[in-house]
Amino acid sequence: MEIKTHSLPSYPQTIASALEGSLQRGLATLEQELPPRWHEWVQEYQQSLGELSDPQVLLAETESAKVWAAVVAFLRVGRGTLFIANHQWQQREWQQVTQFLHPDRLWGSSIWQQQWLKLTNSNSAVNSVHRQTITPENQPASKKSELLIGFPTGGSSGTIRFALHSPQNLTVAVGGLRQCLDPLLPRHGQINSFCLLPLYHVGGFMQWWRSALTAGNFSPIDYGLVKEFPPPLPPDYVTSLVPTQLAYLLDRHDPWLKNFWLIFLGGAPAWPALLAKAKAAGLNLAPTYGMTETAAQIATLTPAEFLAGQTGVGKLLPHVRLTITKSDGEAVSPGTVGIINIQSDALFQGYVPQGTGQKEEIFTTGDLGYWHHGYLHVTGRRGRRLISGGENIDPEEIEAFLLDQNLVQDVVIVGVGDRHWGEMLVAVYVPKPSQGNELANLSQRVKAQLSGPKCPKHWLPVPTLRRSPLGKLNYQFWQTWATEQLGVKDKG
Repeated sequence: MEIKTHSLPSYPQTIASALEGSLQRGLATLEQELPPRWHEWVQEYQQSLGELSDPQVLLAETESAKVWAAVVAFLRVGRGTLFIANHQWQQREWQQVTQFLHPDRLWGSSIWQQQWLKLTNSNSAVNSVHRQTITPENQPASKKSELLIGFPTGGSSGTIRFALHSPQNLTVAVGGLRQCLDPLLPRHGQINSFCLLPLYHVGGFMQWWRSALTAGNFSPIDYGLVKEFPPPLPPDYVTSLVPTQLAYLLDRHDPWLKNFWLIFLGGAPAWPALLAKAKAAGLNLAPTYGMTETAAQIATLTPAEFLAGQTGVGKLLPHVRLTITKSDGEAVSPGTVGIINIQSDALFQGYVPQGTGQKEEIFTTGDLGYWHHGYLHVTGRRGRRLISGGENIDPEEIEAFLLDQNLVQDVVIVGVGDRHWGEMLVAVYVPKPSQGNELANLSQRVKAQLSGPKCPKHWLPVPTLRRSPLGKLNYQFWQTWATEQLGVKDKG
């Protein structure tokens, strides 16, 4: 289906102005305004790129306002690639990035400047925006290339890379979502967003892009503040949450959540008990499915469908085609679980460090799912599937059971190499406060309701699983940690 994007801003400079206006209006609804030095920051970022024809910029600002200013400035320049870093990365993640990324500019605080120089073993002086961080032999080619924005991905597997999107990709995604929501949208198609997610994640960035391109308001606010004191909301606002955020806010601020006319839910699997609780509270929830490579959601369940009892993550947005196949590419019948494959003009342009130009017409994801009466159901990640005792096991099923039954606060199921089982299931979990040391009782309850191969062989309690702001886990980290705790050599 052809997506109407001609009515949306298309030139980077026009989009930059739209982003600034949307942010300014959104802050006003929170009784805030742009920082006094806003225009000075934007100008400094622009001037730092000088005459570079194809600037490669790593954005590692920790201050939200400077991140906003940097994005606006980059689009006004209208060339090169902007890599948006996760400022919460630790040394291990930064070391990965320094191995493949050699930016012309590092936009960040002096602390990040010094950290970057230390990791790259550079002796060159550098400041926030005006000096280069690469050697002359790594200077970019003089040929001007398409403007691209790189979003970090791969944290759950432990291998970081950037998925590259053009403004056109992102705009197609906005057009598809707006067309899907058109019957529900107030005020001439405006999408007003109350953003609790970070801009380095496509799920946060796209809220700003949608609001800007539809002449809506973008109101970003720190999730930590909302956890304690949710601010008053004007009418006709939407937000996007991950399951851990929804669970927390539903327990403490469910009247506030009811003020949203639509709440997108994605980023990680939601357990059945959480969805049931949201439905009982009458929330206008819209479970979604999407990823960094698809410019956020590609399927969405409407609030009316959710409240009526429909399950899954909804029907496809109009800018997407999706097939479910076996590993050999053969299509499966409806109701059969298979690999999810995506076609869309909103697909990313390629990865860094793998480079651009490798975009395929069909993107084969690592996700498994099935169709049921036209609705998409996602069952888990293909890469996480374990084989224990000859049985294929999806860890997500066990995790969902434990959370659904309120047996643990949080949990991740990993596989540790074992001579007898092949992969031995291990539960790394955060105990319930009232649980104490009742591990034997916890294990018995699981054994009474799950088949033997699905019962973890070891239970390792931890104070926290250190989820990202999007509720995601680094599965490779916890697999390695569990292996070390059990004194088993890593099977890799």
